[in-house]
Amino acid sequence: MVQVQPEEQKTCYYGAGLFVLSTMTQHKRTLYISDLDGTLLDGDSRITHTTAQSLNRLIDNGMIFTIATARTPATVVELMSNVGLKMPAILMTGALIYDIATNSYLSVSSFPHEVSSQLIDAVADSDLSPMVYYIDNSLLHVAYRHTDDARQCAFMECRMGTPYKKYVEVEGEFAAPPMTVMIFFMGEYGKLQQVHDRIASIPGHRSYLYCDSLQPEQGYLEIYPAGTSKATAIKQLARLVEADEIVVFGDNVNDIPMFDIAHRSYAPDNALDAVKQRATQVIASNDKDGVVEFLEQDFK
Repeated sequence: MVQVQPEEQKTCYYGAGLFVLSTMTQHKRTLYISDLDGTLLDGDSRITHTTAQSLNRLIDNGMIFTIATARTPATVVELMSNVGLKMPAILMTGALIYDIATNSYLSVSSFPHEVSSQLIDAVADSDLSPMVYYIDNSLLHVAYRHTDDARQCAFMECRMGTPYKKYVEVEGEFAAPPMTVMIFFMGEYGKLQQVHDRIASIPGHRSYLYCDSLQPEQGYLEIYPAGTSKATAIKQLARLVEADEIVVFGDNVNDIPMFDIAHRSYAPDNALDAVKQRATQVIASNDKDGVVEFLEQDFK
């Protein structure tokens, strides 16, 4: 295992944030980045004790590691509470670069107002209810309309009451707020496919449509500003830490862009077949702590 040579440090500034990285003597300065759900998290959507212990030891020994996920700070802060990340985290599929230690957004990718307005207007007559994520006064907000969809209600209820995100119920016409970073739908996959097809001709956005891993007939549609991806945010962080190698881990379709820009990419055995086909190698599943098992062998 590489040991830090006596604590020569590099101070990095990113937007409003500041963090310190140890300068390593290893030949390659490798930036390791992992997706959360289905990759670093186990089947119960948690960081196992083994994973937390291994990550903390590796980070303390100089490994440059962070996460890239579709999740927001509202769940990521708690999930990662036992891991001492020293790097900013990439959240909402690259729309946000977030410093957990200071609770600050270091980078935000938002729609031009005319684009978010067109997207919302295009689905106004759909029986699906969008959740619109936007930044207001340095806090993530989610605008939504009342819905009778039990699955969506449960999704929102378990995410309310956090200091990292505020839900705002909208009555009447649904207008796009300023600094919108994502428009999100959940529901029957077939209906989401129709929405996805309807907005395809609207410029200025990038969308991800995928099935629920446990209920394939259900799905999710995430719509982001054009150019937003985990890959774009990873390249920003790689420049910041002067990395000469990028190694990524992921299991779903929104991880493929970061596979494309990485020097090496790894998919857990539980990943979608399309993702495994794009990976450098398939590693042990998320329920077997596959990511940290690999990192323990790779970071030497």
